[in-house]
Amino acid sequence: MGIATIYKSVDGKNKIQEAYEDYLEAFSLRLERAYVKTRFGNTHLLITGPKNAKPLIILQGGNAINPMTLYWFKELFHHYRIYAPDTIGHPGYSDETRISAKDHSFANWISDIMDWFQLEKSAFIGPSYGAGIILRLATFQPERIACAVLINPSGIQLGSKKRYATPCNTSFSLLSS
Repeated sequence: MGIATIYKSVDGKNKIQEAYEDYLEAFSLRLERAYVKTRFGNTHLLITGPKNAKPLIILQGGNAINPMTLYWFKELFHHYRIYAPDTIGHPGYSDETRISAKDHSFANWISDIMDWFQLEKSAFIGPSYGAGIILRLATFQPERIACAVLINPSGIQLGSKKRYATPCNTSFSLLSS
């Protein structure tokens, strides 16, 4: 597929997008779909909930598909106006542009989405990588966050993936002698 894609093959991309659509069928209500143009590319969103309810932005975990993460929070659908963007540069329907997790890029990406929907501030929920994105927003634009739930946040300490994946040579025992 070349350098301009996050996928290893067209078949792999198609399978992930089929799984995405299969997850959507699990919801008992219709979800709206929208595309928002951000400074980093087009972002696909799933939207649900009463139009006059308080906004809640739910961010997917890293390399997970958005509807899978969104399904975990389906009990909130009738209480909040939910905006669930497919993280740009991750599996889903948003552009495949990778942006830095080390600077203000993700804060600006979320801010662009909020501006599109005229949201001055919002509540947020994010597991894993999604929580890491909320931390970037909290660092660079905290005034946009009404409140946040961070579930096992990534990004507290950025580091080498290779270092964390390297086997440890230390031997230890869980039992006392």
